[in-house]
Amino acid sequence: MRKSTKAILLGAMLSGLSFNGWAQHRDYPSYSQLTARLMKIGSRYPNLCSVNTIGKTATGKEVWLLTLGRDNAENKPALVIAAGVEATQLATVELSLQMTEQLLQAAMVQDSVRQLLQTKTIYIFPNLNPDATEQYSEKLRWERSGNAQPMDDDRDGRIFEDPFEDLNRDGLITMMRVKDPTGPYRPSKLDPRVMVKADAAKGEKGGYLLLTEGIDNDKDGKWNEDPEGGVVFNKNFSFDFPYFQVGAGEHPMSERETKAFADFLFDAKNVYAVFVLGPTNNLSEPLKFDRSNVSKRIITGLLEKDAAVNSQVSKLYNATTQLKDAPKTQPTGGDVLQWAYFHYGRYSYSTPGWWIPKQPLPKDSTYTSQTYPEEDHEDLNFLRWAKANNVVGTFVNWTPIQHPDFPGQTVEVGGLAPYVKQTPPKHLLEPVTRQHLKFFMAYAELMPRLEIVNIKTEKVTGGLTRITAEVLNNGSLPTHSEIGDRTRWVQKVKVNLRLEKDQTLVSGPKMHLHNAIAGGDKVTVSWLVKGKGYVGVVASSPTAGTQTKEVVLR
Repeated sequence: MRKSTKAILLGAMLSGLSFNGWAQHRDYPSYSQLTARLMKIGSRYPNLCSVNTIGKTATGKEVWLLTLGRDNAENKPALVIAAGVEATQLATVELSLQMTEQLLQAAMVQDSVRQLLQTKTIYIFPNLNPDATEQYSEKLRWERSGNAQPMDDDRDGRIFEDPFEDLNRDGLITMMRVKDPTGPYRPSKLDPRVMVKADAAKGEKGGYLLLTEGIDNDKDGKWNEDPEGGVVFNKNFSFDFPYFQVGAGEHPMSERETKAFADFLFDAKNVYAVFVLGPTNNLSEPLKFDRSNVSKRIITGLLEKDAAVNSQVSKLYNATTQLKDAPKTQPTGGDVLQWAYFHYGRYSYSTPGWWIPKQPLPKDSTYTSQTYPEEDHEDLNFLRWAKANNVVGTFVNWTPIQHPDFPGQTVEVGGLAPYVKQTPPKHLLEPVTRQHLKFFMAYAELMPRLEIVNIKTEKVTGGLTRITAEVLNNGSLPTHSEIGDRTRWVQKVKVNLRLEKDQTLVSGPKMHLHNAIAGGDKVTVSWLVKGKGYVGVVASSPTAGTQTKEVVLR
C-alpha cells in the first residue's frame, strides 16, 4: 500500500491549508505542518531515509512511515517506533520526529550511527491517528481520542447529537463545576483552582459536580457523551478486544489506520521489536512473569524467557535515559502493545517518553503530605511543574455562567486547558529525545547477530565428507521472542547447505530450523555430503541477520 511521496505530496499539503487563528501560534504541528516537516527530512537525507504512506484515514490524511536505513531495508533486522497511538499524547509525535532528525544528523558525522543504519532498519510511524490529533489545531480545541469514523457511542440511533459546547467562548473545552450539595468534589486545600474528590471516610464533604463543558442536548442526564469522533486507535487491536466499550469500534481491526499498520507489520518479517510511544509503560518498570497467565489456553502474560528480556531491556532503559518518577501504567484491552506481542509475536515495549516529574511543595508551604495527601494529585503536581518551568496558558480561571441545565444554581467554567498535561514546550523535549536516542543506540548494540563458527570437515569412507558447524548468536538478546515460537508467525533461525549440481546430500536435513537462540548461545549442525568442490553454509534469520561461509569438500 505504500506510495511514492511525489504522488501524494500535493494532495496532503492542500488538505491541511485551512489554518485558523489558533494554529498560527500553537507549538505542536498540524497535519499539514507535520507533512511538510517529513518531506523536508526526506529531501535532506535521501540516501539515509525514505518517506512513504501505508494508507489513508477517513478524511484522506496519509498515515506516514519513515524508513531509516533505506538501502536493502526489507532484508535487515528492523525496529519499529510507533507514535501517536493515543491522540492526546502529542509529545510522542514530536519525540519521534526529533529522534529522527537527531539520528539522521548524527549519521552524517558519526561512523557508529552510519554503521547502525547500514546494518539495521528503523521504521518510524510519527502519527498513527492524524484525524484525532488534528483537533489540537482546530478552531475549537478539545482532547479527542477517536478518529473520523462516525460512531454511535451511546447506541441511541443518533450520531454526534451531544457534542461539547464552548460556553465561555474561549476556543477551549474545559470543565464545569456546579455547586450542588450532592456533588462529590471540593476545591483542593493546596490550590483551590483544582477540584479533588472528597474522602467521606475522613469526614470530608464535597459540594460540587464536575462535568465537561457543554449542554445535555439529548436530555439523557449525561453531558457531551456523543461528540464528534469515532474509534480510538489504541483500543481497536485484536488482543483482548474491549467489545462494546466506547471508542473500541464495531470489531477488532475495523479501522483504516489499525488495519494499515497491522498489514504493514505482518508483511515485514524483519521486525525484531516494536516500541510504542504511548500511555503504557513497561520500560521504566518491566512486566512480571506470572505462571498462572501462561498456563491457560489463551496466554495473557509474558512467557518466562520474554519476561526476563523485558527486565533486561528495562534496566538498559533506566540506565541510559536516567528518567525518574515514571508513571506506572498497565496494558489495556485492544492496545498496540499487547497485540504486537501476543498476536504479532514480537518483543513489545511501551513508554510515554515524557511525563511530568514529581514536584516538591513550595519551601514556604505549611502543608505536608501527611496532613494533605492530595499533594500527589496529578493536576496539583502539574501546576507546580508549570509554575517552576514558566509554562503559561495552562489554566482557565473559573468563570460564572448561566447554564440552561442548572437553573438557579452556581455554574462555573474553567480548569486545565486541553492537552497541556501531555504537550510540554517543545524545547523541553530535546534532552528527553537525546536520552531516548541513546537508549535505542544501546538497544541496537544488544540485538542478535548470527555468526557461523567452528566449521569442521572430515573425510569419511565412500567419498563422503562430514560437515559440522556451530551457529552462534553473537548478540546479547535472543534471535527472536519465545512467544514468536508459540505463535509460529515469526520465522525461525534457518541453517542450510547451498550445494552445486554435482554434489549430493547423503545425511542430515538440507535445512535446519531452530527456535530462538539466546544471546551468547549456539546450535550445532551436521551433514554428510558426497562430491567435490565448495559448498555454502548459510545461517539466516529475518530478525538476526544472515551469514554465509564456504567450505571445501575433502
